[in-house]
Amino acid sequence: MHNMDNELKIATMIISSDTYPAIRNSKMQKKLFLNGPFNKDLTFWYKAGTQKSLNGDKFKLLKNDLLIDTSDSTLNMGMKTLLALEWLERNCDYDFVVRPTPSSYINYKNLEIFIKTNLLDYKYVYAGKLQNTKDKEKKSIDFISGSTLILNKASVQKVIENKSKWDHSYWDDVALSIIMRELKIEYQNTERFDVTGNPLNQKIPTTYYQYRCRADNHYGYPRYLEALNLNIVHKLSNRQNLNSLSRISLNLFYKISKFFYVYQFGWKSYEFIRKFLKTILPKNIYSGIKRILTNKIENFKNVRFKY
Repeated sequence: MHNMDNELKIATMIISSDTYPAIRNSKMQKKLFLNGPFNKDLTFWYKAGTQKSLNGDKFKLLKNDLLIDTSDSTLNMGMKTLLALEWLERNCDYDFVVRPTPSSYINYKNLEIFIKTNLLDYKYVYAGKLQNTKDKEKKSIDFISGSTLILNKASVQKVIENKSKWDHSYWDDVALSIIMRELKIEYQNTERFDVTGNPLNQKIPTTYYQYRCRADNHYGYPRYLEALNLNIVHKLSNRQNLNSLSRISLNLFYKISKFFYVYQFGWKSYEFIRKFLKTILPKNIYSGIKRILTNKIENFKNVRFKY
């Protein structure tokens, strides 16, 4: 249990990458978070670093970017998160860590109130929006959504101690739930507000600590709008009104964007080009091009669509 006489130290570790739209969203998050009540010394966007940027180091901190000697690929999200938590444990003094994605907005004041009101009496904290999926045996499995999850220091230490049990064939949030279940650490189910594409079509509440601003999914908006979603939610959840002209112009922009939206445009374009080249090129030339571009193709496939 945390001593209420001491200041609560909340670290924020946002999983990120140098891929679209994570890089665009992270830029907006930095503008909003670092100019707000977030602890600047405990707020980091962690992602894979290049060989040049790391210069032989396993970790490198550049302002609030934590660069890690690992990959940003889909299959490596769990390892990237484990490494980030290990770095946090070794280098920072913290009580809790909140782990959002680049498509999540955090209202820090509400987060602090929520933790102080609801989570201080738990030995182990594993909190967030409860979701459900199937494991490899098609059995139902509950997990805390990685969009914004909260762990306390004791839970982070337990995860690190048991990192060898992490199953990297699952999404990172599902893999974490499997470890927590093995450790008999129970979850604390919390509420999350989901923006359904256009935040101006909803009444944005002011009491949540986590707001999911993902634009595509079931909503049919292009993902470049997510940075705008973050900014609008920031204003409205902090009781900053938008004037009528702003609302009219923004609504028009959302409607136009939705009209031209193509689901997974990049993937469909790749599939079209691949099939076209396979049809018109001799087999040996097509195979040669495929071999040369293998790494680039694999990197493209592993873009983190889940962000």
